[in-house]
Amino acid sequence: MITALPPPDPAEVRALFAAARRRRRRRRLAAGAACLILAGSAGAGLAAAGPGRGAGTNPGQAGHAAVPHGPGMRLPPVRVAWVDDGGQLHIGNLTTGIQQVTTAPGASPADPMIAAGGRLYWADISRQGGPVRYYDIAAGKTRPLARGSSVFTSADGRRLFIATTSTSLSELPADGTGPSRRLTLPAGWYLSGLLGNWPAAGGIIVYGARDAGTASALAIWNPDTGRVTVIGRDLDVIDTWTPAGARYSLIAWTKPGVLGITDTATRASLTVRSPGRYGFTYGGLFTRGAFSPDGTRLAVFVNITNPHDPAREPVSEPAILNTRTGTLRLAAAARLGTYEDAAWARWLPGGRQLLAGAEQGSYAINAATLAASPLPFAPGSGINFSATILPAP
Repeated sequence: MITALPPPDPAEVRALFAAARRRRRRRRLAAGAACLILAGSAGAGLAAAGPGRGAGTNPGQAGHAAVPHGPGMRLPPVRVAWVDDGGQLHIGNLTTGIQQVTTAPGASPADPMIAAGGRLYWADISRQGGPVRYYDIAAGKTRPLARGSSVFTSADGRRLFIATTSTSLSELPADGTGPSRRLTLPAGWYLSGLLGNWPAAGGIIVYGARDAGTASALAIWNPDTGRVTVIGRDLDVIDTWTPAGARYSLIAWTKPGVLGITDTATRASLTVRSPGRYGFTYGGLFTRGAFSPDGTRLAVFVNITNPHDPAREPVSEPAILNTRTGTLRLAAAARLGTYEDAAWARWLPGGRQLLAGAEQGSYAINAATLAASPLPFAPGSGINFSATILPAP
């Protein structure tokens, strides 16, 4: 359950992933044979691309990397932006492998970059309370924008929201220019915290609970009318999807062993149980599912091993759920090391392919055949949780 608490210390984000890496190294030493399951997915086909931690602040082109060109895996010339473990912002072309690399002060490799209005936004987690910064893609410049611990867009992508506390935000145009509007949530309702704030048709997803022992209500708050519409209780949101111009959204959520999708207009829900004994992979705010561009499919993750067994490597497989029929198909060729129950997915334009990864392993996946190829960027600087797909120039 996502609890209605003030945002955590930003240092916890980096500390969590550092701890996961330390546990991973200990597990490898204790159970060397087990990690052979993941060795190929983490290392095969990876080639270094881009400068290291000492790169300068001016954007520059990095070298080519081998790109996935297996059967059905020729990727379109889509640009992907992400932040590596050293705090460098990468913008890479999936067809050519060419990257541009610059610094992104305070950006977290665990928090998706937000693309809107020709800019990339992120919250500077090196400082309590922000600021939110942006990178102007055309100008190649990085600037601070406003104080805040989280940034996200409206469902139509036209507005930018910056969370300043668990109960207040600022609203600006998507390009960050023009006047801002200060918003305060109704009493008893809260944002989700440092990561994981979600838009929906008609407003923003908020949470409320009478006390610590009560299941948290999930609702949509309309900042213009002040209305709060309750959608459900005790639901962990993993993604939302809103058709262009529509007055409804689909909300994907999880409960123990169950995955669900709810229509915000009708309140009708589709629920699916995990096909395996260990449930779906969900590590709180660090794991996100991904609706396809047309909303007909949802990328999720299924635990293949027991994620709570300290003697075994935690392994998950991506899966694609049909949002109309509930049919679930596992992409068994893509095996991920899901430390902290954390994984990520991003659909490419057109919905024919998607990218998926975790703390160990990252792949391009054909949505029709479920064929998978390792992504072509080096460990430590490869595409990760912070990835966002950029629109065409």
